[in-house]
Amino acid sequence: MTLYEYETEIIKKEFSEVKFLVRKDSHSKVLLEKRDGKRLVALRIKKPFDISVYRALTEISNENLCTVYEVSENEQEYLVLEEYCEGIAMSDMVGEKLSEKEAVFAAMSVANALYALNLKGIVHRDVKPENIVISEEKRIKLIDFSISRIYKDTSSSDTKMLGTIGYAAPEQFGITQSDVRSDIYFVGVLLNMLLVGEHPVVKMSQSKVIKPVLDRCLMINPSDRYGSAEELYRDLEKVKEKLG
Repeated sequence: MTLYEYETEIIKKEFSEVKFLVRKDSHSKVLLEKRDGKRLVALRIKKPFDISVYRALTEISNENLCTVYEVSENEQEYLVLEEYCEGIAMSDMVGEKLSEKEAVFAAMSVANALYALNLKGIVHRDVKPENIVISEEKRIKLIDFSISRIYKDTSSSDTKMLGTIGYAAPEQFGITQSDVRSDIYFVGVLLNMLLVGEHPVVKMSQSKVIKPVLDRCLMINPSDRYGSAEELYRDLEKVKEKLG
């Protein structure tokens, strides 16, 4: 029995389908529930598909990322079993008045998730409020790796122009290859929106403590941004300390 066959059998015997979270021709995502209440997400992706990101994710354990438990396959598809990260989407909070400290904490959580991804060479490429979940315990988790990719030293640009307009860094639209600095641009947009409720192009936060970090995240030239999520996290940590 293959791993795919084993996992499919376990799902049939021990879990019931609660609902489809995503249902497309190329892939589907189903919320499963066990008799004891444990929940799991089964993602099925039709071949051909580059599954390398999901395989790399099985090797990552980080408090700010939804865990990917296992990847298996048959001739037609891949089966990815993921943690179900339940909570409120951060998109529901944009427009509400967050304190500077709360906004910085959220950005730190995302930076921590990106650091774990970047250690495996993964670029998320779609950091936006809809892809960030806040649990009842106030734990912030980054989700949805559907357009993530492994950074390749030999590539000069992205194969496809992907990412959410308004959050995507300029280089994601065919200028150069996206890398960790593209994700850092996302964090800058997100942090500004949590502070003032608007995209930086519309209205920029004027916080004396936070603005230097925002400015560096949002530089048009990737080489002028933070070079790593770890570096960004450390600066945000210093900002949080200054805010008290």
